[in-house]
Amino acid sequence: LTGKKPRKPAKDISGIACRPPAGGDYRCLLINDENKAAQFATLKQGAIIPGPSLPLVKDSAPATASGRQPAIGCPQQGDFEDFDGEGVAFADRHFYVVGSHGCSRRSGEYRPSSFLLARIAAGNGEAGTPELSWRVSDLLGAAGEVAPFVGKALDDKSNGLNIEGLAVVGDRLWLGLRAPSLDGRAFLVGGSVAELFKPGSEPAAGKPQLVPFPAGTQRGVRDLAPLADGRLLVLVGPAQEQDVPYAILLLDTADPAAVRELGQLPRRKDAKAEALAVLAQERGELRVLVGYDSVKNGGFEEYRLKLP
Repeated sequence: LTGKKPRKPAKDISGIACRPPAGGDYRCLLINDENKAAQFATLKQGAIIPGPSLPLVKDSAPATASGRQPAIGCPQQGDFEDFDGEGVAFADRHFYVVGSHGCSRRSGEYRPSSFLLARIAAGNGEAGTPELSWRVSDLLGAAGEVAPFVGKALDDKSNGLNIEGLAVVGDRLWLGLRAPSLDGRAFLVGGSVAELFKPGSEPAAGKPQLVPFPAGTQRGVRDLAPLADGRLLVLVGPAQEQDVPYAILLLDTADPAAVRELGQLPRRKDAKAEALAVLAQERGELRVLVGYDSVKNGGFEEYRLKLP
């Protein structure tokens, strides 16, 4: 898989989504969070076969994106750089990729390129030109108790907001927040796909849906994956860099207090679980794929989980 530097493997895999298999093979889209492009791959007989890259942004802010570029009060102002993709989803013949929508972790910079949402048509095996939207920031800025954390530093003290999970169910787009983590709760923010990509420069008009749920102390969302019935698998892990376990939860957004833990992931040295995809659901059992940041080519593993 393609890393940030030429001929270097990806070591920052942060999201994956796969379309339903055709002929036994899965066509997937992956994101390496330090790139301007996403990358297609084929999952076949237990192997991930890299495919072409798909540029998401160029070297300057897009003139045709829906909505308008937000003004974010990060500690420092930065340039338009990498997309900083943190979540990937597939629904209704489209892939979606979302940027982190947070200040850069090390330098605390506002980089506009990481405050975009992309939608890519994926019909007939070909990918279309990405549609881009600035409107996710409108949702976050109106999302109740998490809104004050937009533009804050990504550290234990400030608990600044950033996105690491994405799922689309019907017209509902779900954003999973790595932070803030508040009183043992993590958060999803939901909005309308149609509203986010409506042509024009107007801000998002719809009210966001905020879903808090028990995730454990200092844990936040690391990825999301939808099930056929609309429930979500939630990969959770440290909200910043705390020593807390990674786990997969089952969440019904209509009853978030009843969230259930399906299993914890084994500890892997210097590996951060950040990518989750459902491969199959059979007789109450799930097959899922988990990928890792800080490991060459994502270090993907397959797990089987019992579904209540």
